[in-house]
Amino acid sequence: MTNEDCDDGVGTPLTKTGWRNRIAYSTNPLGFDPTSAPGNRAIETAMGAIRKNGAVLPIVGIRPLSGRTGTTLLMSLLGTSPSIAFDRRYPAEYRIGSYLARMASQMTEPFDERTHVGVTDFFFGPPPSWGPLPFRSDAFDVSAWRPELLRAMWTSVSDALLASRPNARWYAEKLAVDEAPLREAGVEVFTIDLVRDPRDILASRRSFLAGGTDHWARDAESVADELSVRLDELDAQPPNLRLRYEDLAIDLETTAEMLGEHLRVELFSSDVDRPAQHVTTPSATASVGRWRGDLDEDDAATLTPIAERLGY
Repeated sequence: MTNEDCDDGVGTPLTKTGWRNRIAYSTNPLGFDPTSAPGNRAIETAMGAIRKNGAVLPIVGIRPLSGRTGTTLLMSLLGTSPSIAFDRRYPAEYRIGSYLARMASQMTEPFDERTHVGVTDFFFGPPPSWGPLPFRSDAFDVSAWRPELLRAMWTSVSDALLASRPNARWYAEKLAVDEAPLREAGVEVFTIDLVRDPRDILASRRSFLAGGTDHWARDAESVADELSVRLDELDAQPPNLRLRYEDLAIDLETTAEMLGEHLRVELFSSDVDRPAQHVTTPSATASVGRWRGDLDEDDAATLTPIAERLGY
């Protein structure tokens, strides 16, 4: 696998010499060149303008094909930039954007007295686990309130993030929800679909038995069905960028340059670590093509159609 196997989501190879010419600089949320001499000084001015104009931090949203596709490695790379805000502690799965989107959805879900806690019990009964507005409102359309509610909550989070990290230009997370509600709320989301050879995904799943993965399928047929459905979901909403795990593992430096150009930030591949508790091979390079030694012929054949669909 070479860097030419990485593509931009529309089948265009991301070669080391060619990707710069195709980068869309419209992803720059602040509208200035951070590589210019006054670029650093402009950050503070731009952040002040963001607060004044009511704009919010855009989100880098990672949409993985599955677990074991390199999301933790990618978040570690994004975490080398002081311009990208998120909770950096391992395994970088503390999702503020997804949380707020889920809460806004639940808060504005149509009230159903058969399944939801009513107004008296909600306020005066035992603390509920959660629920929507605990009554049907005649005063306003609750479902239509959702985008503005989510926008208001994300604006508050942006202010808090910028207070802690004044130089932040992005927030990043592994998305656990559909990004559409965030976009409907006026939040810019730059989506990165992270994919990997499905045969290596299965091999990695069978070796990674950390807590919280008990629900993962580890038989070839179930994994093939799961990945086929997930790939349909991803293809239905094309990403801003499709990235292959193999490019992260084999050529992290070039991948860092490419992502840095897309996001207009500087990323430092030399600062990326491989957490011992997260890896299942001696090196990142050894994780590429591991299925040839780990899977039998039948399991590999079951996953080959999905691999071919992804261009492997």
